Amino acid sequence: MIKQLIQNQYRSKFDQLIDSKSISRPKEGWIRTLRKALGMSSPQLAKRLDLSKSQASQMERMELEDRITLKQLRRVADSLGCDLAYALVPRKPIEDMVHDRAMLKAKKLVYKTDVQMKLEAQQLSKDKLERLIETEANRLAHEMPRDLWED
Repeated sequence: MIKQLIQNQYRSKFDQLIDSKSISRPKEGWIRTLRKALGMSSPQLAKRLDLSKSQASQMERMELEDRITLKQLRRVADSLGCDLAYALVPRKPIEDMVHDRAMLKAKKLVYKTDVQMKLEAQQLSKDKLERLIETEANRLAHEMPRDLWED
């Protein structure tokens, strides 16, 4: 029960982020865009970061190429009076992700069993097979066994 409560707290934290998907990196990158919005030149940014102009420009390029580190971004953000917000944003609600995975596992398990039943001439109808898969998926999603995410 406590494990479920904790999982629900984690899930709600991530589900809040789904609405923030509309926040996307500007075409020129966050650093250059913010610098320009502030009316700051590249040499002025370089001076704030205690870097050469070429190093500051390189940081802007590195951001666009996804090669900048979080440490570097945090440093730039701080020098520009900003906070760095870092997040992994799920593409859909966590509960849906867990259910999808449980369905995949349930299908594998039920189809494996169905093969054996066919060999013994005890094959289930398609309708019963689908209900069994849904039941097994719900059980897996609820119990969250340790091997849920193992292939």
